[in-house]
Order: sequence, then C-alpha cells, then structure tokens
Amino acid sequence: MNKHKLLLAALPLFASLAQAQQPPESAWQQANRRVAEFSRGHADVLKWEQAHLAASAPAAAKPASLVLNTLADGVQLAWRAYPELAKPLAQLGREEVALLASGQWQALSAARLRQVDDADELIELAHATRKMLLAAIVVEQALPYQQQASQAAEAAAELGARMAQTGNWSKLQAAQRQLLQLGAQQQWQRSQYAAVLSRANVLKALQQWARSTPQTLQLPPALPALPAAPLDEQAVQHRLAQVGATLAGSEQIAMRANAALAYRAYATAYALASSQQDMLKLRQFIYDETVLRYNGMLLNSWELLDEARALAEANVNAIGAVRDFWLAEADLQLVLLGGQPESFVNLAAGSGDSPAAAGH
Repeated sequence: MNKHKLLLAALPLFASLAQAQQPPESAWQQANRRVAEFSRGHADVLKWEQAHLAASAPAAAKPASLVLNTLADGVQLAWRAYPELAKPLAQLGREEVALLASGQWQALSAARLRQVDDADELIELAHATRKMLLAAIVVEQALPYQQQASQAAEAAAELGARMAQTGNWSKLQAAQRQLLQLGAQQQWQRSQYAAVLSRANVLKALQQWARSTPQTLQLPPALPALPAAPLDEQAVQHRLAQVGATLAGSEQIAMRANAALAYRAYATAYALASSQQDMLKLRQFIYDETVLRYNGMLLNSWELLDEARALAEANVNAIGAVRDFWLAEADLQLVLLGGQPESFVNLAAGSGDSPAAAGH
C-alpha cells in the first residue's frame, strides 16, 4: 500500500474545508469513515499505516550487530582496539577504568592518573569516542522526526497540487507548497545519509568495519537526559585547583585558559538546551490545540500540516541542543583532567556540525 493512500482518500474532505468542489456523496462518506477511525483525526493516518505495514512485512535476514547499550560500552571497545593500552588500563584499576569509561571524570584522582603510563592516551581516546558516539546517537534519534517533517510537507504539496488541478488554487500557491516539500525531502535525504555515515565512522573507529561478516551497529536509543542542574562554577574552580597542583606552571596557565572557555560553552549549552525544551513543550501545546480546532473544522488542513512539520522540527532542534550540551560537558571534563580539546562545540542555531571521528 502506498504510504499516502489513506491520505489521498481523505483529500476530498480536506479540499472541502478550502471551499473546493465536493466529491460524490459516497466518496465523501468513505473518506469520513476512514479518518474517523483515528482518535486524533487525519494526523494519525500515516502513523497507523506505517505501524501496520511494518508489522506485516516479512522479516529479512540481518547481519551480525554490534550492540552498544551505553557510551561506556563504546569507550571500552575503543580501548580494546589498541593492544598497547592494555598496560595503562591494568595500572589504572577496574574502578577507575569504569569511572573514566562512563564519563565520571571528576571522581578520578588527578594525582593517581599522573602515575599511570600513557594515561593521557586513555583519556584522549575516551574523550574523542564519547563525542563521536554522541554525534552518531543524535542522528539516529532525530531521524523519525525528520521523516515526519518530510511527510507533512509532502502531504501538503500533494493536496496543493490537487487543489490547483481543480482550479481552487493558483499555480503560484501550489508551487510554494511544492518548494517546501522539495526542501524537506532534501533534508530527509541528507539525514538518511548522515545516519549511514555516522554508523560507518563509529565502526571504523572501533576497528569493526573491515570484517568478513558484515556488521551493523546498534546505538543507545537516545542521548542522556539533561542533568537537573549544571555544574556550579565554584565546584569547577575547586577541581581546577586540585588538578593544577599536579601540573607544571605553563600547563596550569593553559588549563585555566581552556577552562574559562570550556565552562562558558558548558553553561551556555545547558541554558540553550533548557530553553529549547520549553520551546518544544509550547510547540506540542500548539499542535494539540491545532488538532482540536482542525477536527472541529475551525482550521484548514494546511494549518494542521504546517504545525505537524513545525513540531517535528522542534523535536529535532531539542535533540540537537541536548547533544551540544553533552559535547560541551565532555570538553569541560577533559579540561578538568588537564587536557586540551582541539576545538569547542559550535552553539550556532541550527548547527549540524559533528565532531571528527575518534582517532588514535
């Protein structure tokens, strides 16, 4: 079944709201019955169809999967890819290794780390791997919402084209909807490629790419949630004093310079992610109210589809803001161990930049 078959069956209902010519009575009743099966009206039709089609599709044979349930799983696997790191891992000890892998770096003793051979190699690889995995997870998590945005734009373009064919819309109006649809389609295509590329980058970095048996990658389903509150600046300064005591004079100066920028990026990213969550709640409220008014025939179909697309985009932006926070958090944690990030997170609105893949 074509993914828009039910949608197009209900198009006469939509067109009537825009003062289009009504179809014969039997077709009108059929469209109404199909839409009435869904509790939230026409907005649920595509979701229902996707779920039922997915359930009825025959299961295809899948290649072996590399399952990473947590970021720590990825870090551990990255370390194991380099046999020369076995010695510093053994020197560090199981408890400290677990803290380092899970990103709980403030619980580590800086003085103890200085006694471990090649500890900097362990830290740098853990930092790079965490950032790479965060970037890969966010691509996967945002995919369903980007698909929803594309589908909403496509449905609006289909409806606009039919309205233009029957003379109820101008070609200009139809072209404007088609332009939006093409832009959303391009973004969806970019997102699908980004997901493939990010998975490949992770497999390559973990040395799981060139294998005789094809390997797929299963990442954690979502980014970690924002903490209830960001790290206090006073706590950061206290940690800097502890770590600074283990460094030479020039290294202390570099650490404090990096720490000022790292904490600014961290605090700003937290504030932006928090406000983006508030924006998402407002978008959800607006969408829910639009559905109610649409089902009450107080709003037209384009307003509903526009709000569906806006809600999907708000979800993508919220996920991206959480990613930026955790990238900034990883940089701050590295600085608080005396390390120096190659670059800091870009907090520009709509930025889709991802950090480089982990290297060694």
